[in-house]
Amino acid sequence: MTADQFFSLFHQYGLILVCAVIFCEYMNLPGFPAGVIMPAVGVLIAQSELSLLLTIVLSVVCGVGGSLVIYGLCYWGGEPIMEKVFGKSEKFRSFVRRCHEYIDAQHGRGLALCRIIPVLRTIVSIPAGLIRMPVRWFIGWSALGIAVWNTALISCGYFFGDKILSMF
Repeated sequence: MTADQFFSLFHQYGLILVCAVIFCEYMNLPGFPAGVIMPAVGVLIAQSELSLLLTIVLSVVCGVGGSLVIYGLCYWGGEPIMEKVFGKSEKFRSFVRRCHEYIDAQHGRGLALCRIIPVLRTIVSIPAGLIRMPVRWFIGWSALGIAVWNTALISCGYFFGDKILSMF
C-alpha cells in the first residue's frame, strides 16, 4: 500500500481504517510497518477534525486486540502451530527461549519493555502465549508498552506533521 492510497482511504474511512491497520500490524501481517503508518496517522489526525487522544486510545485497544490473536493462537495451539509456521528453525527456538527467560525474569515487565523495541514489539506475543503468561498480565503489560510506543509515533506525526510533509 502506498502512502497516497493510505491517505485516500483515510479520508474515506477515518478511524475505522486506522483501527483496522493497527490491528493487522500487531498481528504481524506484512505491509503494515508501524514506523511509517503511525506517524502518517498523526499527520492525518492533525489535518482533520478527529481527536488525537481518541486516536491514541483506539490504537492501544486495537494493538492489544491484534496481539491477543497471536497470544491466543500460541497459548492454545502452542508448539504444533509454531512448528507449522516456523518449522524446526533453531533460530526461532532460541529466540523463544530467550524471550521466555526475559519475560519470566522480569515478571511481566519485560513484556512492556519488549513492546517498545522494534521487531520484538509485535512478535513478543508468541513467547508470551507459548509460556502461557496469565492473560490479565499479558493485557496489562502489553497495553502499557503499546501505549508508550503508539503515543510516541502518532504524536510525532501529529506535532511535526508540517515538517514531515515539507520534506516531500
